[in-house]
Amino acid sequence: MSILLSPPLLDSSLCIPELKSRTRDAALAEVVQSLSGGVVRDAALLRESLTRRERLASTAIGKGLAFPNVRTLSVGESRMILARSSRGVPWDAVDQVPVHLLCAVLSPAEWSEEMHHESLTRAVNALRLQRQRQKLIDAEGLPALRDLWRELLS
Repeated sequence: MSILLSPPLLDSSLCIPELKSRTRDAALAEVVQSLSGGVVRDAALLRESLTRRERLASTAIGKGLAFPNVRTLSVGESRMILARSSRGVPWDAVDQVPVHLLCAVLSPAEWSEEMHHESLTRAVNALRLQRQRQKLIDAEGLPALRDLWRELLS
């Protein structure tokens, strides 16, 4: 079964062109802080949910990528947030490469696991090729990053 992703999930304005954070937990907090417009019901709970998810198993899959994700009561709508870090964030990846691109996938608790995993798969597919990741890393400025992210998700 395929789900139709609502426009807010694919909102390309949800990009952080340069993470200021130097640690995984601070980067997760920065991602949560970037959300606005009533999407987050409880920011502290969302940060805790993401941090707890990382304690279970790292969402860094290697090659400078991480996909922090959670289904939670703390968000009212689904979102994907793309963030990049030129210096890299240590993230406990299997290959020990710092994370340069992360895509947080947040789903409301009422979404099924299948719907959440389909959104996560879409994010992974958008970033699976090295040339696509490099384009995102090289994109100059927020408008270029947004446009490219929109293109990769479509």
